[in-house]
Amino acid sequence: MQEAFDLSSVRQTLRKYLDYRWTLEQLDHPSLGWDKCERDWRKHKLNLQSTHRMHRNLLRNESDTDIL
Repeated sequence: MQEAFDLSSVRQTLRKYLDYRWTLEQLDHPSLGWDKCERDWRKHKLNLQSTHRMHRNLLRNESDTDIL
């Protein structure tokens, strides 16, 4: 199965928005819409295996993030 988005193009778009709209620290936190979708999906009857994905900033390397 193919990925829906090419990660390199998503990262390029995020870098473009860093120039005039967002900061890197803002991208570290999920948006309000992401939080709402996560809450709704966790309660949904089709979520049998807890298949949600955790939010992550695609512009940071895995070594840059601290998981507590």
